Amino acid sequence: MKRLLGRKNILLLALLISVIGLGVRHSLKEPAPVTHIENVRVLESVRSPYFLPQYLALNLGYFKEQDLSVSITTTSQEAIRAALSDGRTDIALCGLQKILFNPGAKGPQPKVFATLARRDGSFLLARKDADNFQWQNLKDKSIIGGSQDDSSEIALEEALRQQGQTPNRSVSIYHNIPDTLRLGAFRAGTGNYIQLLEPAASLAESKDYGRVAASVGIITGDMVVTAYAALPGYIESKAAVIQRFTNAIYKAQLWLGQHSSEEAAEVVAPLFTNVDRQVLIKSIERYRTLGVWSSDPLIPRQSYDKFQAAAKKAGEITSPTAYETAVINDFAQQAVQTVVYVKEEPKPKKNLFQRVFQ
Repeated sequence: MKRLLGRKNILLLALLISVIGLGVRHSLKEPAPVTHIENVRVLESVRSPYFLPQYLALNLGYFKEQDLSVSITTTSQEAIRAALSDGRTDIALCGLQKILFNPGAKGPQPKVFATLARRDGSFLLARKDADNFQWQNLKDKSIIGGSQDDSSEIALEEALRQQGQTPNRSVSIYHNIPDTLRLGAFRAGTGNYIQLLEPAASLAESKDYGRVAASVGIITGDMVVTAYAALPGYIESKAAVIQRFTNAIYKAQLWLGQHSSEEAAEVVAPLFTNVDRQVLIKSIERYRTLGVWSSDPLIPRQSYDKFQAAAKKAGEITSPTAYETAVINDFAQQAVQTVVYVKEEPKPKKNLFQRVFQ
C-alpha cells in the first residue's frame, strides 16, 4: 500500500514539474510583435463606380490586411492639388490634368504611382433617339461638358477630333455650368447632349432625363486619364505605405475580375447610400462591359503619352512632362509580382441533420 502511494506521489510530482516547465517556457516566449497601423488620407475627385476597385479594397478589408487605416474623402478637383501641396491629404485620386499639368501650382510636382481605369469613363446622354446616335451628326450641336481643363473633358475633345469634329467650332461645349447645375440645365433645355460619369448617367436614365448615346472611352481607347498621385517627399518617406496601398488596390482589381457586378454592388453599396441598388448594378455592369477598369495598377507609357498629347491639342499644356518624371511604376510592378487572389468557393449549407449532429 505504501509502495502504491509512493508511485502516485511520484506521478503527481512529475506532472507538477511538467506543468511548471510548460509555464516557464511559455513565459520565456517573446511577446507577439505589435502591428503598427498607418493612417492614409485619400482625396478623390468624385464618388463614382469609375473608382470601384478603391471601394472594394476598403470594404473587403484589403487595406486593413496591409495594416492601413484608409479614409476616403470626396472633394472638387480644384481642391485636390492644393490639399496635396498643403499636406492636408497623403494621396490624391483624380484627373492627370489637375495633378501633373498645372503650371500655376507651387511646390514639388506630384508623381503618379497607380491607376484604376485604363480609359475614360464618361458618356454622352441624349434626350431621345440615343439608339440612332452618330458622332458625325454632332455638327452644329451643343454639349454640356465639365470644366475646360477636366481630364474627361480633354478625352471628350479627343473623341470629337477622332470623329472628324472640331471642338468649340463644329460642336459647342458648355464649360461654365457648375457641376451641381449641369443636369438641371440639361432638363431645362440647355444643350443637345450632356457628358456624365456613372452613376449619374444611369440615374438620369432611371428618371427618364435622357439616354446614354455614346461612350467617350470607347472612342479614345486606352488612355489613362485618372491616377493615384502623391508628393515625392511622401513617396520617399512612406515607400512601404505606398507599396501596401498599391497591393490592396491590385488585390481588389483581381477580385473584381472574378466576381459579378451584383456581388461588387453588394460590397460597395454602403458607400453609395443615395443610389438605388439596381442603378448601382447597372452602372458597374456598364463599365465592365466597356472594359473601363484596368486589370492591374500599372500606368503604361503609351497610355500616358496619349493623354498628354490630347491635353496639348486641347490647349491645356504648353510643354510636356516626361513619363520618367511623372510616373513611378515600381510599386505597381511589385504588387503584380507578389499579390495573389484566389476566389473562395462558397461552403455548402449544412442540412438539419448535419447542424444537429456535427
